[in-house]
Amino acid sequence: MTFNVVIEPGRCQGHGKCVIECPEVFDTDEQGYVVARAGAIPDSLRAAVQRCVDDCPEGALGVA
Repeated sequence: MTFNVVIEPGRCQGHGKCVIECPEVFDTDEQGYVVARAGAIPDSLRAAVQRCVDDCPEGALGVA
């Protein structure tokens, strides 16, 4: 099974915690804000992504 990440770009402040925690899923754009590397993410990465969602200081991430 797979799932998707929801990113609210206007909320991201570029802390980069998600990129450090789960570089398989998250990257940064030219301005240093989070972007997703892939659309559908395998369930094997769900726990790591959920940690990123929970730890995002701006609440810019979600799981769909």
